[in-house]
Amino acid sequence: MRVLLLNYEYPPVGGGAGYATANIARELVGLGVQAEVLTSRINGEEDGLSVDGVPVHRVKSWRVNIHDCGLRGAYTYVLSAALKRRQLHVKRRYDLEHYFFSMPTGLLTLIPGIRRRIPYIVSLRGSDVPGYDPNNLKVERIHKLMKPVTRRIWHRAEKVVALSDALAQTARQTAPDLDIDVIPNGIDTDQFSPPERRQPKSTIRLITVARLLERKGIQTILEACAKPTLLPISLQIIGTGPYEAELRNMVESLRLSECVEFVGYVPNEELPKYYRKSDIFVLPSETESFGLVFAEAMSCGLPIAASDVGGIPETVRHGIDGLLCPPGDPALLRANIRRLMSNADARLKMSDSQRQRILTNYPWEHIAARYLEVYQSVLNPPHRISMASTKRA
Repeated sequence: MRVLLLNYEYPPVGGGAGYATANIARELVGLGVQAEVLTSRINGEEDGLSVDGVPVHRVKSWRVNIHDCGLRGAYTYVLSAALKRRQLHVKRRYDLEHYFFSMPTGLLTLIPGIRRRIPYIVSLRGSDVPGYDPNNLKVERIHKLMKPVTRRIWHRAEKVVALSDALAQTARQTAPDLDIDVIPNGIDTDQFSPPERRQPKSTIRLITVARLLERKGIQTILEACAKPTLLPISLQIIGTGPYEAELRNMVESLRLSECVEFVGYVPNEELPKYYRKSDIFVLPSETESFGLVFAEAMSCGLPIAASDVGGIPETVRHGIDGLLCPPGDPALLRANIRRLMSNADARLKMSDSQRQRILTNYPWEHIAARYLEVYQSVLNPPHRISMASTKRA
């Protein structure tokens, strides 16, 4: 089986979806699939270089920067990838295409040039689904304009896969009759592992990892930490983004400079050491399709204080893996942080339960195997197998 995975983001470019593409492709190769990737190049990365046994084909994309694509970066990828995709199909003759993001990546399915129709599946990631982030008026206006195109991409796909049940429900608001499978993100459980023992500290260390966007709710963390009734804490904010200046201004105005640290961008391979040195992971997002960082933190044994929106409750079980509350409510978030801070035994119990659940359900090899089942169902549907058996008889 020869499969082309397409994503306008791929390490070192982009965020969670890029890392998911890389991990799934690597594990597919281990399962015997001839997997290749078509993605972006912005810093002169070599085209066609094999990474972990996966040939990675890169095309030009005029992004804002390595972590911020912008509309120009997304759609210049589509234009650049259209020609490369046609060339690759002539040489490789893929059996199946796997698109990460229906918008903009899925637009490639509508561009002519491939001599034969290639079956494809689409992985919905969040921002490509209308209604996912209703507060982002610019993106929602584009979604409203492009809804007929989005529906066509989805309905032409052999399979549509969402990261969570919540994201699938949001997608059905645009296409009510759409049959959607659900496959979450995975975790490198060897890389993201807990420390042998967390040393007790006089100051509890909170950590959040996210692109610094308003919808991530980091401003709510700062407001929760500003109250003098909160126990002694420190907070590390890992990530960069367009909302960083506003967050830094909040830290100054709330007089949190002594306990809040902006770490900036941290490479994926270095994240585990930050998780292991922390006590509680906090991220009260306003919207979230899955949230890879929640699973990473849980794999490292961190109790979670988060919001109860989108796919978060499907990953973080309230009272078992952490404590959830509505987004945008600093008082309730502060109360949940205090509950976790004041009970070390409960945090330890959560840590043990989380780690076992991650090991059971979220290793990348399990996620890749589920995608392989989807591929096989597309290329060998039951009616085709039945007809083949009849002919042999």
